[in-house]
Amino acid sequence: MIRSYSTPHASASSAANQAGSFISATMKPALSFTDQVQRMRTHGLVIDDKDEAVRFLSEANYYRIRGYWLTFERDGEILPGTSLSDIHEVYMFDEELRLWLWDAIRPVEIKARTMFAYHMGMACGPLSHENQRYFKYAAAHSKAMQNYKRERERAMKDQVPCVVHNMSKYGNLPLWAAVEIMSMGTVSRLYGNLSNSAQYDTGQTVPNAIATDFGTKSYYLASWLRHLTYIRNLCGHHSRVYNRTMTTQAKLFKADTRYKSAKLFPTIVVLMHIYTKLWPMRWIRLLNEMKNIMKRHPTVSLTPLGFPNDWEDALL
Repeated sequence: MIRSYSTPHASASSAANQAGSFISATMKPALSFTDQVQRMRTHGLVIDDKDEAVRFLSEANYYRIRGYWLTFERDGEILPGTSLSDIHEVYMFDEELRLWLWDAIRPVEIKARTMFAYHMGMACGPLSHENQRYFKYAAAHSKAMQNYKRERERAMKDQVPCVVHNMSKYGNLPLWAAVEIMSMGTVSRLYGNLSNSAQYDTGQTVPNAIATDFGTKSYYLASWLRHLTYIRNLCGHHSRVYNRTMTTQAKLFKADTRYKSAKLFPTIVVLMHIYTKLWPMRWIRLLNEMKNIMKRHPTVSLTPLGFPNDWEDALL
């Protein structure tokens, strides 16, 4: 059975190892896949099938695989008896879990774009996303607009129909077209920076109107969108989520504080709250799919993901 321990996410040992620093050490030469197998053995990994190990290395970079065996280390040493097969099982589990997360976050992103465009457009006008008066911090808004303009230029280059049409007709994009080419990060930053000056004639603020559509308060939604953007980007870049220390964390309801950690489980708690408010039947499907991933990899420990023993009850 796999022995899994929660270890910190790897980080640079010192600023001296950053690009551009003055380092006198000579870089190690490149190693063939066969030599990489031998290097793994010297680290203490049990490798029964050399050809299978070479195949694994040829499909996943050595240092990518290296990130997964951190879970099997204690005090810098690999736990005795740990095999490359153990590492491969965690690797495959992580790959399936990232695809699950991508699928789960996708409709949340689309909903966020839709409601941001709807409420800002209805309350403040078609170009309100460009107007600093509706945002708390001018510098943050300016940075978001720089990102947005790069996204708009890219969309024009790619001849995205709604962008070409609006730019040709108006010389600009109304918000409901702009959100279609904004990244989730841009939408998240704009929403998190909204001030209460963005409001309807009734006095209802745009941040609260959008949060109400998600069944929560703006305080939580801003944090959730920022965190889900971070998780989405990890998935989009095929980065490891298993046993990763999340540097951007989501604010949890008081009732969920016992699940607070820098691991992945709080992410799934946040998704559970969003789905049970908006798409309860879809959440049941997603939860069953996640359970099936776990059934396909029964030896992989959930502890490095921050899962409590009663995680199934917690997610219903």
